[in-house]
Amino acid sequence: MLEDNGIYKLKRYFALALDPIHVGTGGYRIGRVDNTIVREPATGVPKIPGTTIEGCCRSYAYLKSKEDGRNINTYCAKGKPKSETEQPCGSCEICITFGYARKDKSMQALALFSDARILFFPVATMIGPVWITCPMVLKDAGVKLNNDENKLEKLEGGFLKANDLTLPMDDDKKVYLNFGWLLLKGKDENINPMQWKYKENREYKSLSDIIPKDILNKIIIVPDELFSTIVNSNLEVRTSIAIDPETGTVEERALFTYEAIPRGTVFWFDVIYQNPKNFQLNEWNTELIIKTVEDGLKLFEFLGVGGMGSRGFGRLKVIGEFLPFDKYLEALEKRLEILRKKHKNDKIQAICNYLKNIKSEYTNWIEKIEEIINKFCR
Repeated sequence: MLEDNGIYKLKRYFALALDPIHVGTGGYRIGRVDNTIVREPATGVPKIPGTTIEGCCRSYAYLKSKEDGRNINTYCAKGKPKSETEQPCGSCEICITFGYARKDKSMQALALFSDARILFFPVATMIGPVWITCPMVLKDAGVKLNNDENKLEKLEGGFLKANDLTLPMDDDKKVYLNFGWLLLKGKDENINPMQWKYKENREYKSLSDIIPKDILNKIIIVPDELFSTIVNSNLEVRTSIAIDPETGTVEERALFTYEAIPRGTVFWFDVIYQNPKNFQLNEWNTELIIKTVEDGLKLFEFLGVGGMGSRGFGRLKVIGEFLPFDKYLEALEKRLEILRKKHKNDKIQAICNYLKNIKSEYTNWIEKIEEIINKFCR
């Protein structure tokens, strides 16, 4: 983990869309659909903004803290005051992790979120669903292709396929495949996504330990210039109407369409955790910040992200290497040591009450939790 004299720690997370994801741009547009989704300005590729991820994560981390019995007020979840008496406390894990603004002071967030960008995108083809990506996307995501880098220069409008895919072949011995309406011919060369690694800080880790193997075995690399076209041509588009509650029939002129990133899409995003010691927050450490963020990220799978949640949209399963619970307990114990030296008994008691509440959730760590409680609360 991060050393005390470090500046930051970068953690890379991946996410799998369990439902279509709709993060709208607001208002209506004249075009293929009425309600469009957020895209990268330069490439036109859809994304989930970091502000959306941060906002949902803050809200869900607050709900998890309340469930665990911590005394955190609503204004800590909002991060801004309503009046002189109704404002964030500025000292809880929600305020410290996500930042806050009080009438008398404010502080930036210690957890900085990037946009969630598409890594693998599902497309319907004549052989069933495949997941496409491109060299630019792989490079931006820090994915190392081992000995396959040289093959990427030979795409020339074609594609490269994963080893496990068997594709039809034309008279020139070239494989071909349709990506929606677009038909491409590929090289007679394969790639092995099961051996790919991704870079997190200065370490490379196996992608196959994170991404489901059913997806990695169906990867196809297409040229950079075609990636955006294929993605935008294969977004999910739905049509909705409004029902008149008095008659139970469709209201006139109430039909509208909206688009979404389809389920099965794999995203990646970074969270940079700044070292609290550099902000004179000596009782805090990076592991405590990571735990707060990851408590929120784990709820994306159930509570979702973006709009249209009541229409079957939004669930996003964040997958990655989460902080081990023993590392968190170790960091919490260090904080309690500092609090005891400063004679902050009220904070110590609040943490002990929290530990008592979570014993039923972490049954494998009951002995360690009770050891900490006995050490600081008796």
